Amino acid sequence: MARILIIDDDTFISEILRKHLINHDYDAEVALTGKKGIELFKKAKFDLVVVDFRLPDTSGIEMLQEIRSIRQDVPVIIITAYADVRLAVKLMQMGASDYITKPIHQEEFILLINKLLTNKPLHMPAMPDQPQVLYQQGDFVAGKSEEIKKVLELSRKVAPTNISVLIKGETGTGKEYIARYIHENSARRKKPFVAIDCGAIPNDLANSELFGHIKGSFTGAVTDKEGVFQKADGGTLFLDEVGNLSYEIQLKLLRAIQERVVTRLGDTRVQKIDIRLISATNEDLNTGIKGKSFREDLFHRINEFSIDLPALKDRGPDILVFVDHFIRLANEQLNRNIIGISPDVEQVFLSYSWPGNLRELNNVIKRAVLMSSGIRIEKEVLPPEIVFPPVPAYVDEVNADSKSESVLKNAMWDIERQLIIKTILDAGYNKSKAARMLKIDRKTLYNKIKLYQIDI
Repeated sequence: MARILIIDDDTFISEILRKHLINHDYDAEVALTGKKGIELFKKAKFDLVVVDFRLPDTSGIEMLQEIRSIRQDVPVIIITAYADVRLAVKLMQMGASDYITKPIHQEEFILLINKLLTNKPLHMPAMPDQPQVLYQQGDFVAGKSEEIKKVLELSRKVAPTNISVLIKGETGTGKEYIARYIHENSARRKKPFVAIDCGAIPNDLANSELFGHIKGSFTGAVTDKEGVFQKADGGTLFLDEVGNLSYEIQLKLLRAIQERVVTRLGDTRVQKIDIRLISATNEDLNTGIKGKSFREDLFHRINEFSIDLPALKDRGPDILVFVDHFIRLANEQLNRNIIGISPDVEQVFLSYSWPGNLRELNNVIKRAVLMSSGIRIEKEVLPPEIVFPPVPAYVDEVNADSKSESVLKNAMWDIERQLIIKTILDAGYNKSKAARMLKIDRKTLYNKIKLYQIDI
């Protein structure tokens, strides 16, 4: 029976989640503070941790860092409010396994738990035998936009060579899929493809994870272990978020690339390796070079050929391709029969900026498929932050030279519109109550709803 730790100061929510987990044959414990949660986590072997981002004594970022410093293999789910989704995406970059938004739907919660635990063995030791391989959801769907056609053309050209490739793009854009595409179109396609997320490896374990170790080389090293370089021998090694490696590990990585040899931690013998290296980053490594956090010589070694992967918002025609793909996957996983999205939802999806890219779109689709009562996804089942983006797109384009008086007026209207929407949601869609909360009469509220074309 898998053990799950819930860290949330809301006793009502945490108790509901605990009972729901028990009803689904999980063993669950609750901690109401971050401090208590870490104490429990250190004492017992938990298979998964659920953490509320906002705790009375700490934050989700600090909790994630603390958990990862103790164990890197355990899945961590962040509970967040709608307004915190962009931050949740950042937490996933830092090593969170996934996030779930409030209000929490119990079926969605259990599905996420099942997914994460299905893709890892239970009760893994503190020193995992396998590298943290990235999770792959379904078959790769390329899309049909001109932007992705260029990416695939470059990938096909570089695939037959042994040139080191650097894939650049935001989190969730599908960098591992492109790495796999290159591998599968190369002469190494019948050899291993090994992927590891460098951003999820604690600094003190990076040496062992990459290059391996021998028994007794450090506390907890009870057996010899191969690193990902040895596991990928003859095939392709994919280093995701390579910019997160420490300066010391970067030096060892440089040697491995230059000399094609590695030395396990605690060993004096060198091992020859034959790999094709593909790296990925969501950062500007040139900035790291200027700030002395990334080695320039290593940059040139891993960047013999670069591919820029566009964000989802810049791949207009592809959004609907991925919507259909993710609906098909969600139907299979949830045993549903959703046939598509309504025109209103299509308009919402095409106008939203998708900061979490494909990963965020997949999560939104899966939740919508679960919540839909008809055969199509309607706007009512979408998260409010998708339907009503908190920041108007044009605000970022306003500059100091802008002389248009309407810019300020439009910004003020947007603020008022968002306040009305938030208040109606807080009032449980009771417009009379919302009017009282806004200290205006009901007629004025209805006039403003009509003026701002608020469909709620």
